[in-house]
Amino acid sequence: MQTTEVHTSSERIGKDRVKLRVEVPEASLAPALAAAYRKWAHEIRVPGFRKGKIPRQIIDARVGADTVREEALREALPDFYSEAMDAEELQAIAPPDIEVIELTQGAPVVFEATVDVRPEINLPDIGSLTVEAPPSEVNDADVSEQLDRLRDRFAELEAVSREARRGDFVLIDLNGMRDGEPVEGAGAPDLLYELGSRTGPPKLDDELEGNRPGAILRFTDSIRVGAEEAESGALPDGDISFTVLLKEVKTKRLPPLNDEFAKTVGEFDSLDELREDLRERLGDVKLRMVSEEIGRLVLDALVRASDLEPPEKLVDTEFEHRLHHFEEDLERAGIGLESYAREVGSTVLEVRSELRAEAAHSVVAELLLEDVARREDIEVAQDDLGREVGFEAARTGRAASEVAEEMLTPANLRSVAAAILRRKAVAFVVEHANVIGRPHDGSTVEAAKEQTPASEAAEEADAAVEA
Repeated sequence: MQTTEVHTSSERIGKDRVKLRVEVPEASLAPALAAAYRKWAHEIRVPGFRKGKIPRQIIDARVGADTVREEALREALPDFYSEAMDAEELQAIAPPDIEVIELTQGAPVVFEATVDVRPEINLPDIGSLTVEAPPSEVNDADVSEQLDRLRDRFAELEAVSREARRGDFVLIDLNGMRDGEPVEGAGAPDLLYELGSRTGPPKLDDELEGNRPGAILRFTDSIRVGAEEAESGALPDGDISFTVLLKEVKTKRLPPLNDEFAKTVGEFDSLDELREDLRERLGDVKLRMVSEEIGRLVLDALVRASDLEPPEKLVDTEFEHRLHHFEEDLERAGIGLESYAREVGSTVLEVRSELRAEAAHSVVAELLLEDVARREDIEVAQDDLGREVGFEAARTGRAASEVAEEMLTPANLRSVAAAILRRKAVAFVVEHANVIGRPHDGSTVEAAKEQTPASEAAEEADAAVEA
């Protein structure tokens, strides 16, 4: 960017809004004006003149001197605006509204920019933040819970002749009819359904419970869907007559908890070895989870201690981002926002309000963390990028060079660096806050990461980043 002699002044017209007045000498517009004339000299045709050699006077007559000046200013304006913002030591958080006041030939260019700016931040005293860490120890109950999950995963379904109970699996033929015609999406042959899961028609679980194989059940169910599902052509709204043939009742048979089970699960000679392995794995996972929770608790405490009011522009952007992703998640689950709100006993307005409150909290947290990074000179070094590549390579089992090529493109590098900077700022706050019951003498998420296979990929990752 070419430096110009811009003259600036600014006034606050709102909590986070500034009106910037900028005056640019005529000479500073000259390079952009020359470029605009060169462009027009190549674009228009004038008999007797070669392309690119058309005098300015003729271009002015054909195109208009004002048009050329407007085009020149349009090209130069971003640089003028950026230089003026630097001169006033302002940071924009949204694109400006610009009004050109003066663009007369021979006079300085004058324009005004109304812009939302980053607010002034009074960072709370980090050392005064106090949170209590959740317990990080692994107890016998934790290990037993994991063993139960393993047994459930290796369980076999066994047909029984008794009545169906909650927790059983039933094999059914499900047919839904309306006005004597099959309803698309309301029927399924040989459907293996978990009784009590409540994933079928609302009355299905209650109708199945207590019946034996061979039973034929008939009932009418009222299906209610939101406007989003109706528009998408999902299961239609209204009453549907269901006929269900209960073909089989299956119950889970859990394997006995012994040495043979341990050998089935993995390369363990005994149940004690399996227990010890689970305890170690749970310890690593729990330490990581506790460290992440400490970071969240400390960040929440920092936000509560701050008097910062989030700029509405940033909150609007963050809210729209969160709402978009939330609606995408709901769409993948086959429901809309209206149906979700009804299922959780809320309203669309309340769900949106909650998302907006979360967006405002997030904006304050990010502004505070950025201020921490600025005050403490926290930066992202090449080693940080190398470790990030190494972690991702270890997590996905891909070559570090391949991950680096994907992660460190110009399009991705800024977001990767921002995520690293945020984590380092959080780590700083956690380190200097008063954390009661801090695990392992202040272990952090990064310490837990160093115990993963990512460390083995670090050297290769550093080489990939340097390349």
